[in-house]
Amino acid sequence: MFENLELLDSENQRDLRFSPASDFCFAAALASAPLSASEVIDASRAFPVVFAAEGPLLPMALLSLKEGENAFVDADGTWLAPYVPAHIRRYPFILGNTDTPDNFSVMFVPDAPHFNTDGDVSERLFTEDGEKGTTLTKAIEFLSSFQAEVVATEKLLEPLAETEVLTMQRIELSDSEGKSVSFDGVRAIDKEKLLELDDATLGGWVRSGLMVIIDAHLASLRNFSTLAQRQGVTPK
Repeated sequence: MFENLELLDSENQRDLRFSPASDFCFAAALASAPLSASEVIDASRAFPVVFAAEGPLLPMALLSLKEGENAFVDADGTWLAPYVPAHIRRYPFILGNTDTPDNFSVMFVPDAPHFNTDGDVSERLFTEDGEKGTTLTKAIEFLSSFQAEVVATEKLLEPLAETEVLTMQRIELSDSEGKSVSFDGVRAIDKEKLLELDDATLGGWVRSGLMVIIDAHLASLRNFSTLAQRQGVTPK
């Protein structure tokens, strides 16, 4: 989704105009989305929430059991779930690292539908003087807030890696005909390892809010069956 990124600056994009996309076709091939901790409860009601197997340790909303497909975007681009992850809502902007630690530049997807604007519905991202317009200012505030939440989420989840309660698992499902379906490569909480932890550790996780994430994650795994049925996943 975030491909062919370019640096956004007032010199090169002074006249760039923006309007909200009318649909979610841009996310039609997105099979998963990273989540911040504050999103997990809402996301867990609609999607299976697992944990990233590679890269930063973050919760992930699974949007599909098939690569290159999003089960929650229909042919018209309508979003079919009650919650839209912030990762998708921030599109077509994203923060990019610079040479200075904790400093980020704003990147954008130049071929996003948000920039294919006609008529009076679009707004300039920059003023004639090169200052950030209202739309861009709000977008940057959203990006910064999400980035801060992601950093805090990584910190919150560190004990999961330290205690090794996260394991690669196979999810066993049944399709609409009652046939067995399995989904491999899911990084999830091992309930047995979780119960082996001492009370002091678990109590600390309750106080930090980590246990809320764990409970929502475990409850969300039942959404695998719904997702399999939605996509017509059948045994090979």
